[in-house]
This record gives sequence, C-alpha cells and structure tokens, in this order.
Amino acid sequence: MNDFDGFTIQLLIDEDGDWLAHFVELPNISAGGDTPEEALAELRLAWQLVKESYQKHGEPVPIAFKQAA
Repeated sequence: MNDFDGFTIQLLIDEDGDWLAHFVELPNISAGGDTPEEALAELRLAWQLVKESYQKHGEPVPIAFKQAA
C-alpha cells in the first residue's frame, strides 16, 4: 500500500532545522516535524484528512498524474 497514492514527496529542511514534507504535485498539502520520519508521518495524517474532506463534500479525490495514465 502506498500511503501517498503515487504522489511525489519532497522533504526539505528549513533554516531552523525543522523538516517539511509536501506533495510536489499538491504543494498546499504539507506537514512538518523535528525529523524526516515525523514530517512524513504528519503528512500521511494530513493526506488522510484531506481525502476524507473531499469524500465528505462529494468531491473527487485528486489522483497522481502517473496513476491516471
């Protein structure tokens, strides 16, 4: 199971040493943490909540381009 449904994840570290994880294709979905693992765990949770929100509102959940092909 791919927790991120085929989306590309980018991990960055900021000037304060905090880690940021976000979807390259959906940059508005991001999460941070003290470690790369924590940032990814938070992104995983954020993505689940975003998908639930789309479903709750009857909207289609975004699909990664490479999956749509």
